[in-house]
Amino acid sequence: MRDVEASDTVGSSDVESSSLLSDHLRSLSLNGVHNQTESVSDDPIVKKDPRKIARKYQLELCKKALEENIIVYLGTGCGKTHIAVLLMHEMGHLIRKPQKNICVFLATTVALVSQQANVIKESTDFKVGVYCGSSKRLKTHNDWAQEIEQYEVLVMTPQILFRCLSHTFIKMEMISLLIFDECHHAQVKSDHPYAEIMKVFYEPKSPKLPRIFGMTASPVVGKGASNKENLSKSINSLERLLDSKVYSVSQKEEVETFVASPVVTIYDYGPGANGTTSPYMNYCTKLGDIKCECIEILRRSTEDHLKRRDMKRLLNRMHDNVLFCLEHLGICGALQASRGLLSVDHSERLELVEEEGSSSEYSFCDKYLARVSEFFISECIEGHQVSDLCSLDILQEPFFSRKLLCLIGILSSFRSRPDMKCLVFVNRIVTARSLSYILQQLKILARWKSDFLVGVHAGIKSSSRKAMNIILDKFRCGELNLLVATKVGEEGLDIQTCCLVIRFDLPETVASFIQSRGRARMDQSEYAFLVDSGNKKDMDLIECFKKDEKRMKREVAFRTSNDTHIIPEERIYKVVSSGASVSAGYSVIVLHNYCSKLPHDEYFDPKPKFFYFDDLGGTVCQITLPSNAPIRQIVSTPHVSMEAAKKNACLKAVEELHKLGSLSDCLLAKQDDADQEEPSDSSDSDENEDDNLRGDLYEMLVPSAFRQAWTNSDNIVHLNSYFFKFRPSPEDRIYKEFGLFMMTHLPAEAEKMELDLHLARGRTVMTQFVPFGIIEFDKAEIQMAQQFQEMSLKIILDRSEFVNEYVPLGGADVLQTSTSTFYLLLPVIMQGCEKTITVDWKTVKRCLSSPIFRLREHAVTPKLFPWDMNLQLANGCRSVKDLENSLVYAPHKKQFYFIANIAYEKDGLSRYKDVGSSSYVDHYIQRFSIHLQYPKQPLLCAKPLFNLRNLLHNRKQEGTEAHELEEYFILLPPELCQLKIIGFSKDIGSSLSLLPSIMHRLGNLLVAIELKHRLCSSFPEADEVSAERVLEALTTEQCQERLSLERLEVLGDAFLKFAVARHFFLMNDSLDEGDLTRRRSSVVNNSNLFKLATKHNLQVYIRDQAFDPSQFFALGRPCLRVCAKETVQSCLNSPEELGQGRSTEVYCNKNHHWLHRKTVADVIEALIGAFIVDSGFKAATAFLTYLGIQVKFESSQVVNACRASMSYIPLSMHIDIPSLEDELKHHFVHKGLLLQAFVHPSYNKHGGGCYQRLEFLGDAVLDYMITSYLYSAYPQLKPGQLTDLRSVSVNNKAFAYVAVNKGFHNFLLCDSSGLSDAIEEYVDYIKESQVHVGVHGGPKCPKALGDLIESSVGAILLDSGLNLNIVWKIMTSFLEPIMKFSSGLQLSPIRDLQELCQSRSLRLKFVKSKTSRMFSVKAEVTGEDVSETASATSMSKKEATRIASQRVFSKLKSKGWKPKSKPLEEVLRSTFKAEGKLLGYDETLIDITEAGIIEPIMVKGEQCSSFDPEIFPIGGNEVVDKYHSRSTCSQQLPSASIMEKLGETTEDHDWDCDSQRADAVSGCLVKRTSRSRLYEFCAANCWKPPSFECCKEEGPDHLKLFTCKVTLEIEEPSNMILECVGAPQSKKKDAAEAASEGAIWYLEKEGYLFDCN
Repeated sequence: MRDVEASDTVGSSDVESSSLLSDHLRSLSLNGVHNQTESVSDDPIVKKDPRKIARKYQLELCKKALEENIIVYLGTGCGKTHIAVLLMHEMGHLIRKPQKNICVFLATTVALVSQQANVIKESTDFKVGVYCGSSKRLKTHNDWAQEIEQYEVLVMTPQILFRCLSHTFIKMEMISLLIFDECHHAQVKSDHPYAEIMKVFYEPKSPKLPRIFGMTASPVVGKGASNKENLSKSINSLERLLDSKVYSVSQKEEVETFVASPVVTIYDYGPGANGTTSPYMNYCTKLGDIKCECIEILRRSTEDHLKRRDMKRLLNRMHDNVLFCLEHLGICGALQASRGLLSVDHSERLELVEEEGSSSEYSFCDKYLARVSEFFISECIEGHQVSDLCSLDILQEPFFSRKLLCLIGILSSFRSRPDMKCLVFVNRIVTARSLSYILQQLKILARWKSDFLVGVHAGIKSSSRKAMNIILDKFRCGELNLLVATKVGEEGLDIQTCCLVIRFDLPETVASFIQSRGRARMDQSEYAFLVDSGNKKDMDLIECFKKDEKRMKREVAFRTSNDTHIIPEERIYKVVSSGASVSAGYSVIVLHNYCSKLPHDEYFDPKPKFFYFDDLGGTVCQITLPSNAPIRQIVSTPHVSMEAAKKNACLKAVEELHKLGSLSDCLLAKQDDADQEEPSDSSDSDENEDDNLRGDLYEMLVPSAFRQAWTNSDNIVHLNSYFFKFRPSPEDRIYKEFGLFMMTHLPAEAEKMELDLHLARGRTVMTQFVPFGIIEFDKAEIQMAQQFQEMSLKIILDRSEFVNEYVPLGGADVLQTSTSTFYLLLPVIMQGCEKTITVDWKTVKRCLSSPIFRLREHAVTPKLFPWDMNLQLANGCRSVKDLENSLVYAPHKKQFYFIANIAYEKDGLSRYKDVGSSSYVDHYIQRFSIHLQYPKQPLLCAKPLFNLRNLLHNRKQEGTEAHELEEYFILLPPELCQLKIIGFSKDIGSSLSLLPSIMHRLGNLLVAIELKHRLCSSFPEADEVSAERVLEALTTEQCQERLSLERLEVLGDAFLKFAVARHFFLMNDSLDEGDLTRRRSSVVNNSNLFKLATKHNLQVYIRDQAFDPSQFFALGRPCLRVCAKETVQSCLNSPEELGQGRSTEVYCNKNHHWLHRKTVADVIEALIGAFIVDSGFKAATAFLTYLGIQVKFESSQVVNACRASMSYIPLSMHIDIPSLEDELKHHFVHKGLLLQAFVHPSYNKHGGGCYQRLEFLGDAVLDYMITSYLYSAYPQLKPGQLTDLRSVSVNNKAFAYVAVNKGFHNFLLCDSSGLSDAIEEYVDYIKESQVHVGVHGGPKCPKALGDLIESSVGAILLDSGLNLNIVWKIMTSFLEPIMKFSSGLQLSPIRDLQELCQSRSLRLKFVKSKTSRMFSVKAEVTGEDVSETASATSMSKKEATRIASQRVFSKLKSKGWKPKSKPLEEVLRSTFKAEGKLLGYDETLIDITEAGIIEPIMVKGEQCSSFDPEIFPIGGNEVVDKYHSRSTCSQQLPSASIMEKLGETTEDHDWDCDSQRADAVSGCLVKRTSRSRLYEFCAANCWKPPSFECCKEEGPDHLKLFTCKVTLEIEEPSNMILECVGAPQSKKKDAAEAASEGAIWYLEKEGYLFDCN
């Protein structure tokens, strides 16, 4: 095994010394664990032992690390990582599974993490997890718990551990061993994650702390840290922060045995090219002119000062890098730098110049770089007639700098050495790229194969992690032998040792000096510096580094002082309940992450904005959050630096957001909350498909009316009787009268049940229940009745038993206690003008007297008599009277028949079917090889026994009429038939064919009635809903009946969404739309509805399977599949089996069946819909409350929401309110609601807020209202069609069409030019188009247009006191354009395309990719005769898929591939339409007029003439003006000086600070001072701040006057210095103000300050 930094060679003495550890471990005590186990070194399961290759000093340092926390100080290549591995090995008993503790190994870079993880895997048997960058998407506590459960050693970057500790994904007490690689980064004054981890989360007094182990090649880092004054403090501070002691190897010779030291060489390249007369200065001047020209263009073309500031800063940064390359590399380097910057995209350009920012305007930078490249080519290269920059002829100045020529000379002298490898260190990324390119092109250096190494930067495609590893692998194998590297190559990376290391740019710190030198570890290697002989500082710096290193080693061995740097107190915000903590530094990241999760689109990117102002106490930071955040502004307290002020403000913002509920208790944005899933807002698509379709096994409830038995009753049984009244249409059959007899009296709603049974050819039988009171049965009658029912069920369901000669009845299994139903179905006789019924005992007894129910020895065979009295059958001679209206079996056909009568006119010699010449005798000989023995017997007129069907399924096609169906009879020779049941006529059979379907429906209705009664006992409002409606809500489409829950589910889903949305909107006034949507989704998603349903055991009422007559079990036919708890899973079909061809389930005796979770959730929504239709909102709300879904609210909350809209009143000057009210047809009491409804989140010139919350509310109410309209207007529309119509009507694009139709876009307030342009383009397209738009082609519809309709409706809902009748009238005015637009929409392009491909056997494939934030989807359809593709791009993957599907579907349709589904227009034209109604609204109105206290400002929509846009009261402690927005949270009032910087100072210069503070508190706003405006303008243009000087004092002390001069450096276009002297003033402050006024006057006059207002 080879250590990352260690030599492969290990002496034998080192192996023997490994025994040093064994004895020590047995007395070891770590983390309070005393002698709990022996060292894992002796564990037989540990296969890898890193001690075998350990050096002696490594073992000694490991032993020390076991005793206490230590920092190992060893040079690069001395094997520090192996000591860490040894320590892990010896502490394995604390971190190996099943222990819950872990080891965390921290490395500063992504490359180091991967590298060190590989070392640990190769050296030990530990399970190692690797975490860096975006390698794993671990966002929740559950994710990290699984990682900790799986791995023992976690190797990660410190940023990841810091985040995990901050949000309690990992807690410090879980870590047994914490290793810091390159631990010198843990400086007390730095914000490095190492330091933050220790300062925030490491508490030395804690009872359980991790063992700390640090590794470094230099215990100090940073400029000045190693000098005599700071060295001791720096080392002591590192020890104090890491709670460790620094140890090294005392004997230098011991280390040098393994690691060679290079020769330090200094190369003098002469004086640099920075003289005032050198060509370099001329080039610099020209480049400066180009920069100033670009800045001037930028200043005049960009009004947004923030964007201008960012662009100018980037331009200055690029200019600086080009100048740096010009100075250090020459013209070739500067040209390559400008070309390189010009050739990359914006994000990569930012990384190259090491600049932060995200400005989307690149054109000015492109112009600058293009001009610079043209300058070098035209004036320099062409002027010197040089065509090849890489030729030997131009190895001279100014093409190559002296420094670069020196480097080329060094490389040339080394090029002939064997195994040459070289590292060249530079300090800038752009230098590394440019220098590497030049070295690659030079022919003189052809033997050097070079590349550059700059680490993993997010924006540099050529420097990805994979690319960097490839470069390192090439360097190791010799394919490359020269690397130009930045500081990333100094520490940690597994770069093979080199013979030559060159510092092209000098190191900045002693740590950099030591670490880069450590790369030269080969024998006779050289460590070279390039220095400017004319710069004494370069030579002094190198000598200083050498002295500092020696001093450092002495200090580690012999401390000279115990002094430390003062560790600044880290301000944190901690949540006591969860333990989550956020430091001031990390709060910046948390705030940015929170803002990025706010609702946004392509025209609005929510980010916090930071503004800085000088105050008497220091710098103040003001944060302006996006307009859709719950707080608007945060102001920090004064701090000594901008960075400290920024952190303070961010920490205050995080604290405030958590208190408002916008951040969870783990201080995560709600999308990233550990314990909260992120379902979609739609309840139909919230979880993944597997979860939705997951099947669970539940017992299906049998109605209690069926379960009451009479088996334990006395001899006399009293049963309730009900007559089945059959009314066939047409009347082509005779049905024997039948009755139902049961112990329980049926509920009134069950007695009124009417049922249509559907037969073949569209025929129906209307069935009604007629109650006939109580009928008395004695014991014998009960026994006969039970036997008759058993016989009947066996005939129609288990007829194969009657093939036998004997069928027993009334066995022990018939009345077994497991039978779940107790009722009797018996033939009856109507008596006394249909006033009473009696059981037809004659028929019952006659049937039961059949020979088949008697044993053979008791059967009597009559003698043969004439044919008119007896006939010879296959089972003996039988009376004609017994044969008529009986059931026989024909063995030759294996079929049962009802015998209607005897056909005396026909016998065996008659012509077969009255056609042809052959007789029945001939037919049976030819067909069955049967010779009739009694051919002269008359034939039997027989009707085949039916197969039982599900008659609840509607087979009748719409628009068709029922037709009579003639009964089918055949003639059978008697001798071929066996008599089975006497008196069992076809009329009895016809009735029996209906009864199972009737009883199935009755059972379902009784279950619905039971559920209704159960709900009524919980809330009385449930009494108003009908049992039939409840049954409809419980019956799924799978049942294939005329009623199903689908339509009710659509309505209930819409109401649930509306009710929950309204509740959350009113209860959480600080939550943004995204939080509201997530909270609503957590309630309405299928998973939650399923949990609530099963909690109340509602799933047992659901009917989800079509009636299967073979599964009809009743008294006399018990279910033979008996299951118990332990066998229930095995005795039933699984959902997978059902999906593979089985149409129905096989039930058990306990009625278990499989239910999908989504089905259960759908039933809940359907029940809500049932309450809406039959009762109203109050009943539906009561049902939701019963379930545990809170939707109630207080009327005061509505009033408060209206009052809160007053803050939008200042915007009334920008919107024509009367015109807008006319378009909406609603006069607003609260004008602020109307104004809020038209404020886009990008608009940032007010006190915060936007329309998104109203949009959330309006979307829900529109969804419900349109659904209610469609449900009531189209009662005959199929459920699927209703769902499709709803989806295209409640659609943002449809709403956008209405918005354009109403002209709402003219009133929208936004600050996005991209959005304005997109709206203008779309509006023009809509107006020009005469056909349906938005379907195929045309510009993309901006979502903001549809949002306006939703937000307007939300505003009207609140302004009307939640009066849905008012909103209904306005909604109906939108319907015509909505329906006009929707009728042209394809219902579901993806679904239609899939159906088309399936029906035509075409192959469909979607190829998806993502670039930046955009998704690209390519739809491919291929087949034998077709191959079509279409692509689409969108910010939403779903939208891109939809558009691509739509396009390829249109192509297929144009070529004749017809879809199966009808177009929406055709469906609506052929469907009956009724009047649309607002269903269920029965709520009490809320009086909100008392909240309307804003009429003095708004009178009939007209703006008051007294309204001043610059000065207006807002009350409280809030401060607002036209430049800065209000704060909606309580803040500490800034001092007067801060107020001045914020532009809120007084016009009266005589006011003192106290008066300014008082006026600020009262809310009076005044104009900003000229001085503050001047500071802001300089900051916006990236100029140096103005300097103020009191240049003159005159007059006596009591009448002294001061004159002030302000100096301003105008960098463009001519680097002018502006000095303005103000008029003498009695106060210095006023004198500075006077000078500032003069400077602003000049800037305005010259056009610099065109946006001064």
